[in-house]
Amino acid sequence: MKLRLACLLALAATPALAVDPTGIPQCDALLKKYEACSPLLTPKQVHAAQKELLDAAMGMRAASTNPALRPDLERYCTDTFERMKKEGDIKDCMAKP
Repeated sequence: MKLRLACLLALAATPALAVDPTGIPQCDALLKKYEACSPLLTPKQVHAAQKELLDAAMGMRAASTNPALRPDLERYCTDTFERMKKEGDIKDCMAKP
């Protein structure tokens, strides 16, 4: 019983989101890498990261359908990805190819 509970808790703390593509390559790369690196965060941070990831993906998908917003979104994703490679708790993971 204890082993089963431990396994359930471990699975609950591990993000398994598989975020749907946004249609913008720069944003998809950012979201995919962030999803891959977020398990390295502390348990408290993981849940906040999951919410942030899902919210960001939803907003990016919605904005990607507007041609006027697309260039700004591409630039935002590129800049954010570069910043995350240099700052934050998962910068080493984000910077890996």
